[in-house]
Amino acid sequence: MKSQKQLFYLLLVISAILLFAHLGKLYVDIMEARNFVSAREMADEGHWIFTKMNGLPRYEKPPLPTWLSAWMGALFSFENIGALRFPAALSTFLLVIYFYKIVNFLSNNTRLALISSLVLITNFLVIYVGRRANWDIYSYSFMVIGIYYFILALKDIKTLPNYLFAGVLFGLSVLSKGPTGPYVLLIPLYLGYVIVFGWPKWKEIRGIIFCAVITVLVGFSWYIYIYLADPDTFLAIMEKEASARGNRDVKPFTRYLSFPAQTGVWILYSVVGLIFPMVKKRTDQPKVYMLFFYWTLFSLILLSLIPSKKERYLFPMMVPLAATTGYYLYYLFQSSTLKKWELTLNKVIFTILAVVSTAIAIGVYFLPLQVEIATVLFSVAAFITGGCLFYFIYINRSFQYAFCMVIILMVSTAIFGIPVLDKMLSNNKGFKSLTTIKEKIHQEHLKLYSYAEYSPEVWFRYREVMPEIKVEDPATFPKEKEFYIAMNTNEKEFLKSLEKMGWKLTYVDTFDDNEEALPSKNYTDRKIHYVYKVVK
Repeated sequence: MKSQKQLFYLLLVISAILLFAHLGKLYVDIMEARNFVSAREMADEGHWIFTKMNGLPRYEKPPLPTWLSAWMGALFSFENIGALRFPAALSTFLLVIYFYKIVNFLSNNTRLALISSLVLITNFLVIYVGRRANWDIYSYSFMVIGIYYFILALKDIKTLPNYLFAGVLFGLSVLSKGPTGPYVLLIPLYLGYVIVFGWPKWKEIRGIIFCAVITVLVGFSWYIYIYLADPDTFLAIMEKEASARGNRDVKPFTRYLSFPAQTGVWILYSVVGLIFPMVKKRTDQPKVYMLFFYWTLFSLILLSLIPSKKERYLFPMMVPLAATTGYYLYYLFQSSTLKKWELTLNKVIFTILAVVSTAIAIGVYFLPLQVEIATVLFSVAAFITGGCLFYFIYINRSFQYAFCMVIILMVSTAIFGIPVLDKMLSNNKGFKSLTTIKEKIHQEHLKLYSYAEYSPEVWFRYREVMPEIKVEDPATFPKEKEFYIAMNTNEKEFLKSLEKMGWKLTYVDTFDDNEEALPSKNYTDRKIHYVYKVVK
């Protein structure tokens, strides 16, 4: 028992390192920036219910994640990126803990739960999304925690309280990102549960209805309030959001078939874990394995039905996938005799990981970066990991120890690799932030407006509302006789549309807030601003 507790504590330590180490490193992406801008305006101007972004209504997403970021910003300042991201990382931490509890409860196997949870927390997509303060991770975390209590209720354990807990948590998931969580996590789980354990009885149906009512009351409370208070704006934004969902980032049904790549180091084992006939025969808990298998399958199907497809949307699938992967790895570590082809297969998989680790150790010195202590330590850690992998594969012949070395590689990457990655991504020598003109504008007691511009990352960095001017809407015109204006383009037709209103424009400077330089795909015109001084 003591050993099991120690292993669980080890899981907590590993999860904490992977999620909280260097949390303020890596620049803020567009999803985070939208959240942080809204959060800052909440704290500064009190837009706690009628959420805004750059002074305009922002009803596309529910407010719960933004509330959390706003509280952290108010406590630790909005310049502290690590503090703003902390609630998201903590949500992921809790997700991993409750995933462990789900697997442990269903399988009654602590070791299997530990292996599966380590696979989950070292999953590339889980680390990437889990350290970012966007709406997704809160929705998924509340849903996974709720699923734990939902399963307890289905198994007749404190039925009413657990259905209540589950309903509240499902509601918080909806309050984080709409019905996304129930759609991609709860429905796939329950479809798998019905296939494996049969149709619900009347007692279960009553409990599920009770849970659903609580979910709706909690989850849709904000939507209902906003609709009643500001129906025209709300409906216009919802219509725009629905249109964008159907037309933006549209990919074919087959787009998500490359999902194993999102697991990172577990890409090959995630595929092996889904070879249903083989793994089912290799476990003494075929029904529980089948539940996770169907959960993964239905999650993939439902995600693929949505026209808009992005890699980060695959996060919900990573949860049950970690369990199917864990089932095979558990069998691998327990088995004393493997068939020749299976022994060869596992040697090849871990050999690939050993080669990759060694290549990283050498390749890090070829990056266009000044070699610093973090670079050396990362290289040493990767080299030692690669060497130990080769030793455990071919000499000691312990796949379990080889697995542990992969975990160590991921922990080393979090401790030493993230600072290296941060410097590698911040490589734009032409970086010149719009914030550098802020003091000049303040000294002249003037204000900066925006026109034909959409830059949440820059709005966040500038830390002030940049009111948007719309030539078709005189209500948006500045009342001041003099002001500054920032645009993402300086094409003549845009300038002429302003000059036609009798405004005299004087070019001031060009600012480039791109952290990454060309030819990076993350270099975007959205972060380039042409600033003019305007006199009416």
